[in-house]
Amino acid sequence: MQLHHYVLAISIGWMVTLIILPFLIAKTRRFAYNRGFEAGKAFHDQTLALQLQEAKQARDDLRTELQRTRQACEQQLAARQANITALKTSISELEARIMSYTGLAVTKADYDLLTATAETLGLTERTLSALKAGQQASKARNQIEHLTRLAKRMHAHLRETPSSAGAAA
Repeated sequence: MQLHHYVLAISIGWMVTLIILPFLIAKTRRFAYNRGFEAGKAFHDQTLALQLQEAKQARDDLRTELQRTRQACEQQLAARQANITALKTSISELEARIMSYTGLAVTKADYDLLTATAETLGLTERTLSALKAGQQASKARNQIEHLTRLAKRMHAHLRETPSSAGAAA
């Protein structure tokens, strides 16, 4: 073959190469893009899997912390309930004490004893007057008056109070 045939063959080869080359470059570029895209997806999937694993671990840690907190709260609640129960018991005991004190502290027997003491003191006052012991007689008279007033108040209180607190007069 002659030189011009060689040049023509090289030119045709060169032309075919120039025509096919853009397709080859595009195909190579598309192939590289797809490989990069797949690698990026794989990397992204790995990252998401790690994040998911960390989130699950954090969730498990939070659940155990919640369990511990729940147990601590239940213990505190039980302690508070026990404290409340003890306080209610103490309150009911104190209320019972108060109710026992709000009832009348004296009975009809106490009233009778007080009036008998006032009568005995009256006899003493008359005896001291007869013996001419004026100072002791006046002291006895004052005590009789005080005892009589106290007996009257006691008698009025016994009448006002229901009979369950003591034997009313």
